[in-house]
Amino acid sequence: MQRSQADLFAAALETPLFRGLPAAFVEHAIAQGYVERFAPGTPVLRSGDARRRLGVLLLGSAEVYKPTGAGRILMSVLAPGALLGAACLFLADAHAVTEVDATEACEVLFFDEETLKTLMQENFALAENYFCYLTGRIHFLTGRIESIASPTVVDKLLNYLAQNAQDGAVEVPYGYSRLANALSVSRASLYRVMEELEREGRIAREGKRILLKRMQDEIQ
Repeated sequence: MQRSQADLFAAALETPLFRGLPAAFVEHAIAQGYVERFAPGTPVLRSGDARRRLGVLLLGSAEVYKPTGAGRILMSVLAPGALLGAACLFLADAHAVTEVDATEACEVLFFDEETLKTLMQENFALAENYFCYLTGRIHFLTGRIESIASPTVVDKLLNYLAQNAQDGAVEVPYGYSRLANALSVSRASLYRVMEELEREGRIAREGKRILLKRMQDEIQ
């Protein structure tokens, strides 16, 4: 079902790319892009893709993976408002280094590089938002590297919680098996560490939600 321009506008406002920008400019920007739809389980972006475009996830959810030899590591889960494809922009011979799969029916608003460049020239605040987004991604990915490279399972988990906590909690929407895969640890090791942290009063679990309690020192 084709969504109206008003629906696209409301969904696009969830992205950091348009944060604080005048509504008239956001509507103008949306009109310069194009929407693609993806069924659950289908690829949204593939490693090696050289198309120079930036996507805004408007509807649904997706998972980002980093290919590693014969397997893949789960890097993050995308919700509406997330951006994808930034690694292919403004760099000669750039190509995607991650893979994005739709986990639900997805709608993605795409802007090709030249269109995005023109919009940034029209309103520099758009470029500032993009720079802020890239800086945030650098911090996030640095934390993910630390999480994967940390010497112990405890360190891996605490680093992950520090990077993903919102309002004192971390959602684990796809279960603890996926979280163990993302941290490159066994499920048994992850459960053992979570039980230890619960006994120490540092975290609490509510289904697929981890509440941070006495962890201020570890997550600074």
